[in-house]
Amino acid sequence: MTVVVGYGPGSRSSGALELASTYADARGEDLLVVSVIPPRWSSPSLARQADAEFAAWAAQQGDAALARAKAELAEMGSGAEASFRKVDHRSPGTALLSVALETGATGIVVGSSEDARRGSVELGSTGSWLLHSSTVPVGIAPRGYARPVGGFTGVSCAVAGLDGDAAVIATSKTIAAGAGVGLRLVTFAVRLDTMFPTVVGPGVEDEIVAAAREQSESYFGELRAASVIDDGVQTVVGLGHGWRAAMDSIAWDQGDMLVLGSHKTDVLTRVFLGTNATKIVRYAPVPVVVLPA
Repeated sequence: MTVVVGYGPGSRSSGALELASTYADARGEDLLVVSVIPPRWSSPSLARQADAEFAAWAAQQGDAALARAKAELAEMGSGAEASFRKVDHRSPGTALLSVALETGATGIVVGSSEDARRGSVELGSTGSWLLHSSTVPVGIAPRGYARPVGGFTGVSCAVAGLDGDAAVIATSKTIAAGAGVGLRLVTFAVRLDTMFPTVVGPGVEDEIVAAAREQSESYFGELRAASVIDDGVQTVVGLGHGWRAAMDSIAWDQGDMLVLGSHKTDVLTRVFLGTNATKIVRYAPVPVVVLPA
């Protein structure tokens, strides 16, 4: 099987390549590096010479990007068998998904926006399009992500007490087993801003969060009773005043990966993030893999 990774001419960070190579190594899969370049105009142009020069320049940029990716993979010491492809398309997201479907890829990996804070996940235009349209899993690398020495050290699976959790957990188990690491289930109890005036008393929000934590622990117990997870699976509840604090309340290792599911749409079974899932992605300090519904 194959993991597709986007590495465009304008790539200034190898984060996506670092994540894709680590993921491919962990799963024993091949790696397909795709550089998407803008195509020539489909209609005849009066500026034929300029159009031809632009096409030649774009092709050179694509070739240079693939050569750079090849050199970086060699320096990383990745064991995955890698191939390289240059694709003409106006939409990088559409091109990556098309290649993934053509090759039967198990996932697509992209990097974060260049505007993201280092170590954080922030969707660029390509990542955002894929998370609304992809029918295969999408991995997003934090900005500046570096391949962990020795590969992944753990897989965390975000659950929310929904019907689709069992399927997400099953896939997370497979990923963890392939990487030879443990599985951890995480859920979040987020304390929102206090209302003013506090007509219900200042301790009510804390009670609500405590109840949410108790409910989460009860849910983990139900998953164990139903044999969805075994006693060896670690469970943790992220608590905090806001999503960033809740995420930071959980211990994360450089070699961790976070897996979460998505919502079904009325049109296709594809990746589509709800409000909470979007916030989890936004504040994740580790690579995120989002699964289609």
